[in-house]
Amino acid sequence: MFLDGWKQYSLKSKLQKSLKPIQNSQNKIGEGVGVLFDSRDFQDEKQLEALAKCVSATSEISLFVYLENQNQSNFSVSEVFSKKDFTVLGAIKNEKLNAFIDKPFKILISYYHRENVFLEFVTSQSKADFKAGLPVKNSTVNDLIIKTDLVNVKLFEQELVKYLKILNRIE
Repeated sequence: MFLDGWKQYSLKSKLQKSLKPIQNSQNKIGEGVGVLFDSRDFQDEKQLEALAKCVSATSEISLFVYLENQNQSNFSVSEVFSKKDFTVLGAIKNEKLNAFIDKPFKILISYYHRENVFLEFVTSQSKADFKAGLPVKNSTVNDLIIKTDLVNVKLFEQELVKYLKILNRIE
């Protein structure tokens, strides 16, 4: 229990240090769409897979889900991670999660609304060209924040596509 609190403290301090001003990343070339979400909010990742396909139908899609309880892994499409994949000092032990972070996605969709230092840390460390998501306390980890209800994935999808077209991120 004490170690979990220390992990969260370490990640919060790393997260605060990693937050930097948004830089124009128009000249970067990323590919694929990444989706990061919380298992407490979605039991069926098919909706989020459809959301990613709407943004880019031809690109590779990677879904990663945070599990609060590691025994609830009933996700077929997604890779999973939990707080056990972090060391006490905030380093990541999960190689698949490290690969997800290092992949230069064209767009990373952070679809979670609860304050969760593990999800926020992964979002902030991602090498994605553009990050979009729902509002959370540390909203500075995303380049685009769309305020919708978590359960209304279709509305989020419509707004995301609209703004990505405006910003010339998709055709």
